[in-house]
Amino acid sequence: MDVELSKLPSAADPAKMAKMQAILSQFTEEQMSRYESFRRAGFQKSNMKRLLASITGTQKISVPMTIVVSGIAKMFVGELVETARMVMTERRESGPIRPCHIRESYRRLKLEGKVPKRSVPRLFR
Repeated sequence: MDVELSKLPSAADPAKMAKMQAILSQFTEEQMSRYESFRRAGFQKSNMKRLLASITGTQKISVPMTIVVSGIAKMFVGELVETARMVMTERRESGPIRPCHIRESYRRLKLEGKVPKRSVPRLFR
């Protein structure tokens, strides 16, 4: 599979292009398929805007803010999935990612400090 490097954000910098090409050439078929799915995936702006409105308590959410939070959420989900894949490899398991893999992945990311801490305590457990 080939990924069009001209569509990547680092297309302006030749050094980043070369580095990205080197990384992509090392991908297996399965990794390349997952990478392409990741590139195409995203959160709907309307859903993200609704979520932000419920968190902030205001209906005035700008489009750039929605895009930024969507990007951060996408990066977090990607990190969660890749860590879950590592968990599966360590356990010598194959197939789809199961909830136990996601939970372990989340636990590891939390230990690494990659999960934000709650600013307000939970009301119900």
